[in-house]
Amino acid sequence: MRRAEATTGRGDQPWWWDAVYYRVDVGAFADGDGDGIGDLDGLRTRLGYLELLGVDAVVLAGAVDPASEQFAALLAEAHEAGMRVMAALDVDPAREDPRSVLHPWLDHGADGFHLAPRDDPTGVVAAALAGHPDRVVIGSDSGVWHLAFNLDLAVAGFDAEPVRRAITGVLAAPGPQPAWAMASRDTEPSRDEAALTPVRAMALVQLALPGAVCLRHGEELGLPGTRRIWMPWEGFQPPFGFSPVVGDWPAIPAEWAAFTVEVQLEDESSTLSLYRQALETRSTHPAFTGDDVEWFGAPEQCLAFRRVGSSLTCALNTSSVPVPLPPGEVVLSSRPLESGQLPPAPPRGWCEPCLVAVTSC
Repeated sequence: MRRAEATTGRGDQPWWWDAVYYRVDVGAFADGDGDGIGDLDGLRTRLGYLELLGVDAVVLAGAVDPASEQFAALLAEAHEAGMRVMAALDVDPAREDPRSVLHPWLDHGADGFHLAPRDDPTGVVAAALAGHPDRVVIGSDSGVWHLAFNLDLAVAGFDAEPVRRAITGVLAAPGPQPAWAMASRDTEPSRDEAALTPVRAMALVQLALPGAVCLRHGEELGLPGTRRIWMPWEGFQPPFGFSPVVGDWPAIPAEWAAFTVEVQLEDESSTLSLYRQALETRSTHPAFTGDDVEWFGAPEQCLAFRRVGSSLTCALNTSSVPVPLPPGEVVLSSRPLESGQLPPAPPRGWCEPCLVAVTSC
């Protein structure tokens, strides 16, 4: 599906309204030429994975030349697969003409931009894009954007009340449609279910909300830590298919053998499988509609909200005891239910356990 053929999202909304944006640190994603550094050709060989995951737009971060043959080839193949290609850029409209930064990308067909946090209250960036109404801008702080990037869920922690306040605050704020993002979890490398529970639960909260979603590469694997992530694709030792270069890779932990794409695709209970199912359900299930939420009564340290105008309810349990589910069919759950109830997290690994289920009447 080419870009011109895919102009709308759900209903009458444009495609970008509730899209999934996947930010790639190009240098750490896939090495296509064997020099030990990720590149656009490497990324192009992995587009099938992003299509399988359910990505709507790839956001390129790092040193990339939009005039290169590699960018043109990536753009063509991504469009053929129905994905947009955007650029993550640092533009300071107080100090530079945005056209000098944006127009080289526009001239070579980029579909939009994710701009570093900058204030642009006078709309200088929007003016620079006036001749390109089909390009999408994700911004932060004040400015004239299509989508407003936020990390409010990430800083809310794993406690129902702060999560509720974060959601309420973002949806009540005037301005562009929200684009929800989550920070990496600062945990030790582990396949421990207790360590992965908050990652999986908060992913489902994020994907249940109205608005767009911004993922960072490797996030869907449940990879631990906040450092730069060299994408682990397959195999049993570093660099796990990231590069054909053999030798020592001290920046890639050997423990990531349990987190590779290859391993997780074969495991229906893996974090990657949960993301795949959640993203597919989000894009196809008729209950995923509505641009606001309404809140329901919930037990202490729990929350439940519904997308307004739909039958979708999201329930989060951050308490230490099981709680009853909202009525309806369970569409997704970050962990198996316990006797029909929403269970707490395992008792070790996290002091604030949580679990989420998405139900539809």
